[in-house]
Amino acid sequence: MNIPAVIGDVLWILALSIMAGASRMAWGKIGKDIKVPLLWSPSGATLWRAPRLVALALLPTFAFLISVYLLWGSRQMTGDLTVELIMLGLRATLAAILAVVHLTQVRRALNQLAAEGQIKL
Repeated sequence: MNIPAVIGDVLWILALSIMAGASRMAWGKIGKDIKVPLLWSPSGATLWRAPRLVALALLPTFAFLISVYLLWGSRQMTGDLTVELIMLGLRATLAAILAVVHLTQVRRALNQLAAEGQIKL
C-alpha cells in the first residue's frame, strides 16, 4: 500500500470538505438573485460578479478536478519513496493553498455583500 498517497487523499478530502462547508454556509446567507463578487482589483474594487452557484462552486470544482489528477499521478509513481514524498508535499501544499484561497474569497464576498446590505439574517 502507498501510505504517502493515502495521506495525500486524506488531506484533499479535508480541504474539499472545508471548501464545501464554507460554500454551504455562504449559500444560505446569499439571496437567490444576488450577484456575488468573485474578482477584485488590487485596489479593492470589484471587477467581476457572478451568479451565486458559479461564485460558490467554481473554485471547489476546480480543486476537485486537480485533486483527481494528482490522485491519478500519485498512484502512477509508486516504488520510489523520494518521488512519493515529493508528491505528498505537492498534494498537501496545493490542497491547503486552494482551501485558504476559497475561504478568503468567500469571506471577502460576504463582507462586501454585508456592506451593501444584501445578506440574509
